[in-house]
Amino acid sequence: MNRHKLLWLPGSLLLAAAVLAAETRLPEKAAEVFLQSQKGDDGYAYRLAAPRQKAAMPNCPQDLQAGWPAGSSAPRSQLEVSCAAAGWTLRLPVAASELPVAVVTTRLVRSGEVLQAADIRLAAINRNQTSQGLRDVQLVIGRMVTATLPAGTVLQGGQLRLPYVVKMNQPVRLQAKGDGFVIGSDATALGNAGVGERVNVRAGNGKVVSGIVEADGSVSVFVP
Repeated sequence: MNRHKLLWLPGSLLLAAAVLAAETRLPEKAAEVFLQSQKGDDGYAYRLAAPRQKAAMPNCPQDLQAGWPAGSSAPRSQLEVSCAAAGWTLRLPVAASELPVAVVTTRLVRSGEVLQAADIRLAAINRNQTSQGLRDVQLVIGRMVTATLPAGTVLQGGQLRLPYVVKMNQPVRLQAKGDGFVIGSDATALGNAGVGERVNVRAGNGKVVSGIVEADGSVSVFVP
């Protein structure tokens, strides 16, 4: 009897492996695995909307590939499952549920760093965190953090600001602008400021004036 069990066990393992491999080649199974991996990435959770009409899809000799249709945006209504080897693509309907998500840091970000796309991501958060957390990635990229933030920090508006274009003691070009004229001179910044912000500068004659920072790093003073 023991001998028969030993002979039967490897066969059962092979059968289980075959069943598992077959499941990964079912369109619905491939779709469910993909949807689970994407949960929260765009602010939504997805599920297959309804059983599809069984179509006679050719067998696929490899694992199926699932993904969003090109050009689609959240909330999405369909996903694609394809078999490259057999040359077919199937679209399946999905239903979207909005999640409480926010932009979080993907690594330790130090004070003064400017955030890049790789430094942040959308992630599911607790509902009691949603009132402060930012949801729009595009409003975060290019902003400077005002304090050191560990990985996984839910970003809030008060932690971000425009990056400094002018910094303390930096030489700047001071431009006095009036009706029909611009007079330029050298000056030294007496503080830090971003584009559109006001900063004090010391002109060459020692006089301190306040001006607006331009995108090119110059400081404009408007003369009536």
